[in-house]
Amino acid sequence: MTTIHTIAVTKEITKETPAQINESLTILSGKFGGTCYAAEGYETIKQQPVEKALKRAENTAQSGHHSVYQHACITMEIQCSKILAMLLNSIGISNTSEKSARYTKMKPQTEAEEILYYKWHDIFMELIEKEYKEKLTEKEANKLAFENARYMISVFTPTSMVYTLPFRNIFYVLDFIQSMINNLEKLSGAFNQRVRKELEELKEELLKVVGNKQNFHDNKNEYFRFMPVQATGEKEDDATPVYGDVYTSVYLASFACVAQEQRHRTLRLKINFSGTDAGEYGFYVPLLVEKYGKKEEWLSDMQTVSDCYPQGTLVHVTEQGLFEDFALKCKERMCGRAQLEIMKLNEWMTEQFLEQKENLSKANKKRLEAMTPNGVAAPRCAFADFTCQEGCKWGPKGALGRLI
Repeated sequence: MTTIHTIAVTKEITKETPAQINESLTILSGKFGGTCYAAEGYETIKQQPVEKALKRAENTAQSGHHSVYQHACITMEIQCSKILAMLLNSIGISNTSEKSARYTKMKPQTEAEEILYYKWHDIFMELIEKEYKEKLTEKEANKLAFENARYMISVFTPTSMVYTLPFRNIFYVLDFIQSMINNLEKLSGAFNQRVRKELEELKEELLKVVGNKQNFHDNKNEYFRFMPVQATGEKEDDATPVYGDVYTSVYLASFACVAQEQRHRTLRLKINFSGTDAGEYGFYVPLLVEKYGKKEEWLSDMQTVSDCYPQGTLVHVTEQGLFEDFALKCKERMCGRAQLEIMKLNEWMTEQFLEQKENLSKANKKRLEAMTPNGVAAPRCAFADFTCQEGCKWGPKGALGRLI
C-alpha cells in the first residue's frame, strides 16, 4: 500500500545566520542520506544522534555522492545584471521569479541608454496608434512600447529575482563561477571583462549565503554551458540543424529573446558570442519599426549604445531538446500575449518541423498535427490539445500576423 509522510518543508528564515543554515542543511542532508541504509524508514533516522548525520554528510561529500544534498533548497533574493540572471537561469535545476522587463519600467545605467529608452517608447506609442488604434488601449500600448524600447538598454541593466537552488547546486555553481572567471581573465572585450567583474561579486555574495564555507566541489568538471566562449574560450557554433524526435536548431536571436527562450528548463540553449564587438551578428529590428521606415534610425541608435551591449544585440544560438518539450514551449510562446520575437522564432521552428515531419515518430507527428491545423503553424489558441485561459486581443487569426 502506498503511503506518504511529509518530512520537511521550506519556510522563511528569521534570525538564522548563514553558518547556521549551512550546518542545519548539512545535518538534514546527512539524515536524508541515511534512508539508503535504514531498515525501518525515516522515523528511525530522526532519533539518531546529530553527530551521526554530520558524519554521514561528511562521508558522502568526500565520496562524491552529492545527491543527498539536493533535497534541501535555499531561496535567495538576488539583485544583479540581466546577463547574470540569464547565466543563473541556465542551470537546469533551479527556479526563478524575476522582475519583468516586459511589464515594468527598467532603469538604464547610462544617460545615453535612458534617452533612447524613452525616445523609442514614444516612437512605439505613435506607431502603435497608427497601426492598432482601434485594437489596443493606451495602457496596452504603453506596455508594448516599453517592452520594445528595452531592446535599447544594456544586458547589464540591473534586475532582481527570487531564486531557488538545491543546497548541493550552490557549491557547484560556485565552481562554475570560478572556472568562468579563470577563463575570462584570458579574454579581451569589454563584455567579457564586465562579466568577469560581476562574477567575482556574485561569487563573494553566494559564498556568504553558505557561511563562507564550500562543503564540497563539483567532481564532473562541469561549467556554464550556456556561454561556451566565456566558459571555455571556444565557440560551439558548428552544430548541424536537425528536426526530429531529438532536435538541434541554430538561429540568431536577441539577448532579450534568449532570456525568454532559456526559461524552458527542459531545453538546452547555448549562445556563441565573442564578447568583443556588440555588432558581431547585428541587432534585432522590430517589425513595426521596419514597416514604418525607421530601420536605419533604429540601427543607428543601437550603434550609439553598442558599447553597453544593448538587449537588442543578436547572438548565435544553438537550441537542443526533445520535440515533445518543444511542443510544450509552443504552448507558452506561440501566443498573441508572448514577446513577438520569440513567437515568430517558434513559428519558424514549427515550419522546420513541418518540412521534416518524416523524421518524427508517430506520437510526435500527432503532436505536430495538433499544433498545425490545416498543415501550417498556428497560435496555441488554435491547437487541438490546448485551451487558453488568458485571452488576448489577437485571437487565432491575428496572433501570428501582428507587428508588435
